Amino acid sequence: MPAERGRTRATPRKPVPCGILNPSVSDGSLEDGGVARLTEHFRRLFAAHAERRYTQHAAVQLLELYRQQHREHPDVSPRALYESVVAQRLGPDATRAAEVVRRAEESFTDWPVERELGFRHVVHYLIFEEYMRWGRARAGTKTNMGVVVAHIVPEEI
Repeated sequence: MPAERGRTRATPRKPVPCGILNPSVSDGSLEDGGVARLTEHFRRLFAAHAERRYTQHAAVQLLELYRQQHREHPDVSPRALYESVVAQRLGPDATRAAEVVRRAEESFTDWPVERELGFRHVVHYLIFEEYMRWGRARAGTKTNMGVVVAHIVPEEI
């Protein structure tokens, strides 16, 4: 059969064993700890998915709280508005709102470049702090929560 114009005939390739499985096993079986590695891979995959979902949900809630507070108190300074939103989110722990906003400012306004504190920074900090306190002890996250927050919270507020 003649080759079509602009197309070449593909040469068959040898199958490559999956990196999740034990690479020393040529038949791709799950011997020698392959099941454990596969389980760990899926655990991390689902953890990252759960982190993104949690971040999306919390960011949407915080943005709605911000818009509600801004409508009710349009003349309030941005920092006071941020503290009010954080206080509502924290509920019984609302006395920590000023501390959370201060820590967000320390975390995001000096490095890597100096900039004004924005609501996006407060949301990112608050969600990260909540997530780290929520559930069992965590050493960190598998997701860049800031990217998820940036898709939801506009930079200008």
